[in-house]
Amino acid sequence: MVRSVRTGLVQQDVRDDFDRARRRANWAKMAGWLLGRPASRNRLVVLGEEASAPGAGGSGKRLEYERAGPAGEAMVPISQIVGTVEPTRCFDRQFRPTSDHVWARFQRIAVEALSGRGMDPVELYRCSGSYYVLDGRHRIAVARALGQRSVWALVTEVRLNNPDPPVRHQDRLNPPGHFLDPLPR
Repeated sequence: MVRSVRTGLVQQDVRDDFDRARRRANWAKMAGWLLGRPASRNRLVVLGEEASAPGAGGSGKRLEYERAGPAGEAMVPISQIVGTVEPTRCFDRQFRPTSDHVWARFQRIAVEALSGRGMDPVELYRCSGSYYVLDGRHRIAVARALGQRSVWALVTEVRLNNPDPPVRHQDRLNPPGHFLDPLPR
């Protein structure tokens, strides 16, 4: 990936970073459309969300989760942050801005980071080896736009409550007690 040349003007560099990230989000959306992929494929994953059907758009039911351990601080690779705890339409799957509504907050965070003040840690939930953002989507978007590979985070381990067992195709056709069930021998 080619990095842009910095102008030395913080405000202009931040605007360039935001515009570049926004363009990439638009390109990903357009590529998905041209390839016939559902728009939900580029949407930011929500912790505990199950798709209603493979390849179907929209969200299905959400599973409940519970804390499984105490919180701790860690440097987390951005590539392992796969989603968010609450749904959002402001960022795509790669935490690129999909709307200009996030510009003011993006700008404030990026100016602080480029001025050497750094960023506050983000709050993440870790579930099954993947990370989900509780607080800090904008900071992750800025970190990605600035080319950082990891972020400082307060991480809490969570686990999904046992969902209902998946229904097999055959069970849907012949539920228990159905007249097509074989008789016990």
